[in-house]
Amino acid sequence: MRRYREYEQENRESRKRKRRQSMQRKILGFCLFTFLLGVLCGRIVFAKSGGEKPEQTFAEKAENMLYTAENLQWEQKPEKAAAETEGIAGNLLEAGEEEAWKLTLVNKWNPMEDGYRPAVAEIENNYYFDARAVGYLQEMLADGRREGLDFWVCSAYRTIEKQTDLFEEKVRRVTAETGLTGEAAREKAGTEVAFPGTSEHNLGLAVDIVARDYQILDEKQARTPEAQWLKENCWKYGFILRYPTDKTDETGIIFEPWHYRYVGEKAAKEIMERGICLEEYLDTVESI
Repeated sequence: MRRYREYEQENRESRKRKRRQSMQRKILGFCLFTFLLGVLCGRIVFAKSGGEKPEQTFAEKAENMLYTAENLQWEQKPEKAAAETEGIAGNLLEAGEEEAWKLTLVNKWNPMEDGYRPAVAEIENNYYFDARAVGYLQEMLADGRREGLDFWVCSAYRTIEKQTDLFEEKVRRVTAETGLTGEAAREKAGTEVAFPGTSEHNLGLAVDIVARDYQILDEKQARTPEAQWLKENCWKYGFILRYPTDKTDETGIIFEPWHYRYVGEKAAKEIMERGICLEEYLDTVESI
């Protein structure tokens, strides 16, 4: 129980830190916008008074100043979680804020924002998914079924309360099966069932899909026709195999051939073609 409280305290502190960082970025953005507006007005007045054309256009200078401002923020954030968050922000500046939700990173180093609850819609059989992407998921399932595949959705959106129950149950099973206790048991459990607030199922953008005639969540699931079709075709609908083989160090989660995540078609195509995970993709975006 003591370790659980420590986990909760760490998560609260992480969320508070992220909120402070978000506020700092907003303040910096507002200051930068005000400054650029002043520069633009000055250029207009200067041009009307017959001044010479500047060597650099306003757009070029604005781009340079924005790049400098962003790098100043990145240099002030030494922690891995903060650096990854800034990488996402850089990607979203390109994609536009309306695309931000598709690439939200949630893992053991990046918990969800406190109190976040997605707007969800039913997939089928009383399972729910983010309402903005549920249509793509339903289309993927329908297309596969038309080819004779028998998909079975066994998990999708979960509340924090449900995730807490699953995590604690997994800790108990780990203790019974391995003899591990305390922090060691929780660490082991966390590689298979995410700590509450760090699961993509809590985000509403993850779904577990298995073959109806093989519903066991193990590596053999990858050999079913359903899993093979999903791995080959999921990107066409904006989905990725979220936890590939040999990516546990990056994701914090073991290989899960049943767990699919919506990221949008553009990102999904690149991730699946390159055989990388979402964390690696976002690191690549940050470095561009």
